[in-house]
Amino acid sequence: MSLSDALLQRVAEQYGTPTYIYDLEAIGRALGRLRRALPEARIHYAVKANPNGAVLRHLAAAGVGAEVITLGELRRALAAGIPAKRVLLGGPGQDTALIHQALGCGVRQVSLDSLSQWRLWQAEDPQVGFLVRLNPALDPRTHEHLATGAASSKFGMPLEEAGQLAEELAARGQLLGFHVHAGSQIGELAVYEQILAQLAELYQQFPAGLLDIGGGFAVPNFPLAEFATRLRDFIRRYDLQLVLEPGRYLVAEAGFLLTRVVQVKAGPVNHVIADAGMADLLRPALYGALHPIRLIGVTETDRPLVMVDIDGPLCENADRLGRARTLPSPRRGDLLLVEQAGAYGFTMASNYASSLRPAEVAVRDGGLILARRRETVEDLLRLEDA
Repeated sequence: MSLSDALLQRVAEQYGTPTYIYDLEAIGRALGRLRRALPEARIHYAVKANPNGAVLRHLAAAGVGAEVITLGELRRALAAGIPAKRVLLGGPGQDTALIHQALGCGVRQVSLDSLSQWRLWQAEDPQVGFLVRLNPALDPRTHEHLATGAASSKFGMPLEEAGQLAEELAARGQLLGFHVHAGSQIGELAVYEQILAQLAELYQQFPAGLLDIGGGFAVPNFPLAEFATRLRDFIRRYDLQLVLEPGRYLVAEAGFLLTRVVQVKAGPVNHVIADAGMADLLRPALYGALHPIRLIGVTETDRPLVMVDIDGPLCENADRLGRARTLPSPRRGDLLLVEQAGAYGFTMASNYASSLRPAEVAVRDGGLILARRRETVEDLLRLEDA
C-alpha cells in the first residue's frame, strides 16, 4: 500500500526535500509474510540495508535479531534494543579491534569468512559459536556487483576449504553450522538448488545444527512460498534450525525518496532535474537499478504524458534517478516520489560535491516522526581541522 499524496505533501512542507520516508507498518507486513512462510526461521535483519534507528527499534520490538559487519552496525543494533544474544557478526573484514568489541558487547555468534579470520578469533580463545561461510562458486543471475556467491567473489570459502575449517571447529566444539549468501536480488530458485546440493555434502559430514541461508531475496515478487517449501524439506532432512538474514526484503518497498523538480530542460531528451540524485540514491548509477518514480498530486488527465530522464543536480552524467520514464509533463516545483528506496538508499548516500545528506522520516499510524534531521553545512565542516 502506497503512502497518500496528502501525507507526502505534508512531509515536503514540514521537512523539505529530498527526504527519505519509511513506512514502519509496511516493514511489519513484510516481516509477517516472511514469518508466515517460514515460522521456524530465526530472523537476523541485515543492518547494512537500512540502519536508521527508527527502523531498527521497530524491528527490535518485533523480536528480530541483527546481522552486522562493522562496529558501527553493532553499536546501532544494540542501541536500538536488539540484545547481543540476537546479534550475528559476519563479513570479510573482521579484525582484532572488531573482535574485541564484539566479545566485550557479548556477541557469541559469528560467521567466519576465511581461514585467516578464524586465526584471529582463535588467538582470543573465545567462547563463541561459529558458522562457516560457503562460497558456492555459481552464477547467481544478478548484477555482478551483487553476486556474492560467484567464484570470483571475495566472500566465503570454496567447498573443500569450508569443510576443512568445519572439521577444525567441530573438534573444538565450536561449529554451529554453515552460512551461504548467493547474492542480492536473487529471483531464480534454481540458484538455491545448486547451493543446497553443496550444503548437503557438508551436513552429511558435520551434524551441525544451524543453516544460515542469508538473504538477498528479489524485490519485488520473490517466490517466497515455493522457496519456503524447498528450504523446509532440506532443514527437516538434516534437523536444522534455519537462520535468515533479510535486509532488502523487509525494508525496500517500505521506503521512498521524496524529491522536488528544480529545472526542466526540453530537447531531444527531456531532462527533469531533481534536487535528489546519486549522492542521495546511488543504486541507479552503481547497479543500473530501476526504481518506480511518480509525480505527486498530478495525473495524466491533468497534463499530457511525456518521456523524460529524471536527473540529479550534480555534474556527473551518471547522476540520474531514472531514464526514459513516461510521466505527466513535469514542471518546476513538482514533487516526485522514488519508490522501493528503503534498502541501500540513505545508507549509501554521500557528501559528494559537498551535498547535504537528506532527512529521514518514519511514518507510523499516519503520524510523522523525524528519524534523522537533514545535514547542514556546519555538519560538513565539524570534523575538519580549523
